[in-house]
Amino acid sequence: MKSKFPLVFLLSFLFFPVVSYGRIYPQAGIITYLGPNHLYSYTPWAGLRFGLVPHVSFIVKYYNHNIRFDYPGVGVETVERVARLSNFTAVLYAQKWHHDFYSALSYFTGTDSYTALAFHGGTNLKISDRFRFELGTYLINESSVLWYPGEEERKIFLYSFNSALSFGLKSWLHLKPRIYLYRNSEQVNAFTYALEVVFIPKHPFYINLVYYRYKESARYRFSGHYVGLSLNFYY
Repeated sequence: MKSKFPLVFLLSFLFFPVVSYGRIYPQAGIITYLGPNHLYSYTPWAGLRFGLVPHVSFIVKYYNHNIRFDYPGVGVETVERVARLSNFTAVLYAQKWHHDFYSALSYFTGTDSYTALAFHGGTNLKISDRFRFELGTYLINESSVLWYPGEEERKIFLYSFNSALSFGLKSWLHLKPRIYLYRNSEQVNAFTYALEVVFIPKHPFYINLVYYRYKESARYRFSGHYVGLSLNFYY
């Protein structure tokens, strides 16, 4: 597998530490998921946060996605699919007027010359000391080779919208019910509802447990139940 590191991310790593407003803060973690079709993924990641001006940060991250799942073969047989993806992400993050704003651009490259470009943006509004409301969107233009191995490659564009409420039960315990709506360029619609539990044993360490129920209109894909666990620290 050839990995191509985009120039924009290379410049980000070289340039922003020089012009950074304040300190440089490390971030890292690992994310795992289990789901239908014997789906299993684990993703270690690491990043750096640079303070630009008060309340505004620039973050660079690298994710190493390791994915395996079963897909239909000939007849009733299934074939195991194993893939590895590199994900380079740059994030602009700001806090103002009890809002958090974020805008992220990601570039993916991986197994079988898979490539993708994605945008993720949204806002997080503080309603009270215990409640926050989140609203966001996710757009991705990706190669089909990851999800349709053995077929002719094509580009698939997907867009989604999500919303969530965050309930602060304790300073160290938060509940986040979420809803996601999806549609792609192949006219597949999907819907997800999720419940996430966030433990903060001691800042900056976070433990996230999540349950997803995902439904889609495609003949075969990944409708079903998912569970995930992530261990992260954020400064």
